[in-house]
Amino acid sequence: MSEWLGFVRRRMDFSGGVLAVFLLIQGFSVAQAAGASNEIQALLEAGQHPKLRWGKFSDVAKPLSRLYGQTTFSPLWIKEGKPTSQAKAMIESLVEADDRGLNSSDYDADLLAKWIVGPRLTDPADVAAFDVAMSIAATRYVSNLYLGRINPRTVGFGLDVEPKRLDVPKRVLELTQSAHPRTILADLEPRFPIYRPLKEALLRYRKLAKELPRMKFGFPAKFTPGMSHRDVPTLRKLLVALGDLKTIKPGSETSEVYDSELAQAVKAYQIRHGLGNDAIIGKATLARLSTPIADRLKQIQLGLERLRWLPADVRGHYLIVNIPSFKLYGAKAGEGLGQYDIQMNVVVGEAIDGRNTPVFHSDMTMVTFRPYWNVPDGIAAKEVVPDILRDANYLEKNNMEIVPNFSLRATSVEPDKASLEKVATGALKLRQKPGGSNALGLVKFSFPNTNNVYLHSTPGKGLFNRDRRDFSHGCIRVQDPLKLAEWVLADNGDWPKDRIQTFMDGEVTKTISVKKPIPVYILYSTVMADPDGKVSFFEDIYGHDRTLQVLLAKGFPYPP
Repeated sequence: MSEWLGFVRRRMDFSGGVLAVFLLIQGFSVAQAAGASNEIQALLEAGQHPKLRWGKFSDVAKPLSRLYGQTTFSPLWIKEGKPTSQAKAMIESLVEADDRGLNSSDYDADLLAKWIVGPRLTDPADVAAFDVAMSIAATRYVSNLYLGRINPRTVGFGLDVEPKRLDVPKRVLELTQSAHPRTILADLEPRFPIYRPLKEALLRYRKLAKELPRMKFGFPAKFTPGMSHRDVPTLRKLLVALGDLKTIKPGSETSEVYDSELAQAVKAYQIRHGLGNDAIIGKATLARLSTPIADRLKQIQLGLERLRWLPADVRGHYLIVNIPSFKLYGAKAGEGLGQYDIQMNVVVGEAIDGRNTPVFHSDMTMVTFRPYWNVPDGIAAKEVVPDILRDANYLEKNNMEIVPNFSLRATSVEPDKASLEKVATGALKLRQKPGGSNALGLVKFSFPNTNNVYLHSTPGKGLFNRDRRDFSHGCIRVQDPLKLAEWVLADNGDWPKDRIQTFMDGEVTKTISVKKPIPVYILYSTVMADPDGKVSFFEDIYGHDRTLQVLLAKGFPYPP
């Protein structure tokens, strides 16, 4: 940074006159102009602002140097000793940061708001302090609105924000000059339909968190419709506040009977929380009902943060798998997350180390009918080889073979002690032949990634009916592979459902290249919202919410 400042100083040796003219226009004397410029440079060189909550600004040091270097370190937010209209608009937006899932206190919104109603700033040190504080807040806010505060790589997600990088100094400079700075800021927010209802839910749940007391229920272990309990009126009030119960019928406000109308509302609540819809208030439903509204508010904030990690625009075909909701969603002509024409249950990676389904983005390029299951080396060594050693008929029972590689032309290797040792080291491979009992079922959907993860069918259908569906080694099993194959191959020409079924039931392994690769987003969000405003909450099965909350609590400067 000092090298950059030195470079700019050398430029200023030749442009002092230009600087003086610029600052005179801004309402500064020549002495004030030089003093303000020097003070701004000193603050930038120090790398710390003494009045800000997160005063160390190494996270935005380079953008700030570029920003002020464009105007030879002249103040950007002050004219004639008073904050500009742009500064006032910027501060108004910072005050509203909480409405966008950010924290206004992180940007010192209250401090800056008090600053602008103070006396006229004439002392160069005061001018520099205010101006740099404004630029630090604006630079962070612009970046955070667009990219989020935490880089997804920091939490181990395979999402890359680099392609959507923004010229932050340029955008901040536009804010200092625009007649409509708030419009510029609004354009930085995610454009997915899911973002708007989540923002609206944030406001609603913040209001609920203030108005609703924490509710505790003493229902028996299995509370069913028709039963009575003193906490039923409280449940009725909660479900009205949350929108699952439209209204309380006159005369039933104090009724302790768990009636049919309330049962329907509980079903709606259960569906929103991934709990089926039996209206029975058991352990899982009771736990969700007892969750503080403040915790739901945090989930929404984290959901908004993660939306900023996705590409700036998602249009056309796309597929989404949201891990905590155990759901796949897809759209053919979508305008972004929230508009679906296909969805189904999925089974994801088990919530234990080494089996979590990773979070990443790729493009689906192939559909394989009657696939082999190429057993990953780790699974082969740790799980399958020990089973083979215990049961000499294991390979035959499971239609598996040892091969030198995963080529379709590879020939089987005789299973003996030496070959099994090579399988354990990865020198030889293990695979399951195509068929109805194959672990991948009859169709596999591939998208290149380093995690060896894909979508596939499965011979075991029972798990799709469970509320919690994390049972795989990391790959994603889909409930209706025939429907998904028809959807994926819709632009590939003649692929009606009966032809797809014929290939699935055939004898030959066949791979079809997808004519138009389809973006696939493997997401992790414990909150989802539809265009109608219905908000659904799910368990933090992998603990990613906890990890993100800890990182966000540390404040600026966040890791790059």
